[in-house]
Amino acid sequence: MGSTLLLRRPPRQRPRARARATIVGPRPSADRRSSPTPPSAGPRARSRGARRYSDGVDHPGAPARRRWQEGLIVAAVVAEAGTQTLLAATALGLWQGGLALLLGLALLARHRHWPWLLPLVQVLNAVSGSITVLVIATYTFATRCPNRLLTLLFALLAAGTATLTPLLLMGDEPAAAMMTIALTTLLVAAATSIGLYTSVRRALLAELRERAEQAESGRAAAEEQARRAERTRIAREMHDIVAHKISLVALQAGALEVNPGADREQVQQSAALIRGTATTALSELREVLGVLRGDEDQAPLAPQPTWDDVRRLVTTSQEAGVSVDLFDFIDDPVPDPLARTAYRVVQEGLTNIHKHAMHTRARVALIGEPGTDLVIEVSNVLPKGFTTDLPGARMGLSGIETRVTHAGGSITSGPTDDGRFEVRAVIPWPTAT
Repeated sequence: MGSTLLLRRPPRQRPRARARATIVGPRPSADRRSSPTPPSAGPRARSRGARRYSDGVDHPGAPARRRWQEGLIVAAVVAEAGTQTLLAATALGLWQGGLALLLGLALLARHRHWPWLLPLVQVLNAVSGSITVLVIATYTFATRCPNRLLTLLFALLAAGTATLTPLLLMGDEPAAAMMTIALTTLLVAAATSIGLYTSVRRALLAELRERAEQAESGRAAAEEQARRAERTRIAREMHDIVAHKISLVALQAGALEVNPGADREQVQQSAALIRGTATTALSELREVLGVLRGDEDQAPLAPQPTWDDVRRLVTTSQEAGVSVDLFDFIDDPVPDPLARTAYRVVQEGLTNIHKHAMHTRARVALIGEPGTDLVIEVSNVLPKGFTTDLPGARMGLSGIETRVTHAGGSITSGPTDDGRFEVRAVIPWPTAT
């Protein structure tokens, strides 16, 4: 019984008519009021949309406040129309109050959907003489019309029609007529000014909201770009650290595999070299992971090499069994930033030799002096039909190209006319200051 009660579907409650009308009712204008102007629309379209719709910014309490305002307008229209009706009852002019009430309610109910209703109310108001309807129509037109000239013309028309009733009914009392005309003109001017202020404020709020959305989108794009750049930087550093050392380990292990008859001393020497290389790679990798766990921004991800480490790369490759000749023509101290870039270039060149041409003869040339360029050449004889199984994704070449370009230099890689594969980098060497 308990299971039956748990599996039984609860009865569906029919939504209330008001909520259903609010959510799914066929009122496209209401949807447009609640939706911002599309970003693809131009500034004029956005400004026009901000003036046309009921509110420029969505915020809590706006519907309740709007209902309160409209209720106040209804009360004003009804009170003013009722007063006109009572005053006109002695002269059997009940139709004036009824017309004022009808115009006010029509203006309140459909002014957002029928733009032509405002001029019509203005013209018919000359007959009814309702100052309340006149002020409401003028204010509404000023808030809805995007054209300032039309708003001014409408205000002049309102002031002109407002003078008809005093002139017709108070022709024998010029002072009272002029006072009524002045008061009506002042009310029309005030309604126009407040309407224009409201229109400008709504347009400004809509523009500020759009700028805030664009700024937020721009920040999100910038953060995503920064994350991508950081991931690329991490991948490049990891490649620089791991690829060279792992290629040396693979090279040394391959030498043991192809030479099973090596004596015990040679095997121990190769095993020690493999262990040392792997230990160094693991240590550097731990340093990278330690930096990644830290909180410092833009911290160096790898131990920073010096110029002596550039020469040590060649020595390590020679110990691994690669035939590498070093032509070092550098006599002056090399700045650390330049040494780090040169280290990565030589490291990548030797790594590619370890992967794809370890049985060929290689050459590393270092030429330059302060005030000129540092030229780095890493080349090897193209192998004839022999390659290793290690993959080459060219990520390392792309990484050093980025480094060299950032340092203001240039780099080329590829086969040469004399049957060699060469990586050549030219980097500016600034003079010491």
